[in-house]
Amino acid sequence: MSDDNSAIARVREDMFKFRAGFESLNLASVSDAGVPEASAAPMVLGQDGVFYIYISALARHTGNLESNPQAGVLLIEPVEAASNPFARQRLSYQCEAEAVHRDTDGLADIRQRFEEQFGEIVAVLESLPDFQLFRLTPIRGTYVRGFGQAWRLSGPGLRDLEPMNPARDRAGDAAEQRGGK
Repeated sequence: MSDDNSAIARVREDMFKFRAGFESLNLASVSDAGVPEASAAPMVLGQDGVFYIYISALARHTGNLESNPQAGVLLIEPVEAASNPFARQRLSYQCEAEAVHRDTDGLADIRQRFEEQFGEIVAVLESLPDFQLFRLTPIRGTYVRGFGQAWRLSGPGLRDLEPMNPARDRAGDAAEQRGGK
């Protein structure tokens, strides 16, 4: 393994360890009127980095996700733990959201993990008609480890890391907005 591959493997390992340390996520959704909404939700991590959240139909983010299944997820280092608040370690994802019906096969593991992490409240939430399970599947992401340490995530399970280059990335974003590549 080359030194570059070894360094990327260490960054990937750090990223997965960082992600595994969270029991909740910051959630961004957009209303039908295009109004952004920020919220938070307890979560469990599923296969290939998929997030599961139980949320109430009474919350605006639930309606937003039902009508516009695009969501942003942010996992960020607590400011108290950061050596510099401008360089907090963070993972951000653009996700596709979908409601998961209670009778969907294969959810026993997810339900058990919710109960292990959050206790008896999960059984209460499952009994309430307004709470539903959502799956947030990351389609793109960014990992920031600190100043000058940012990676674009891609590939299966977003396991591939590519160092970000601000000048190249701005040029690519501009071309994408014009409809080119």
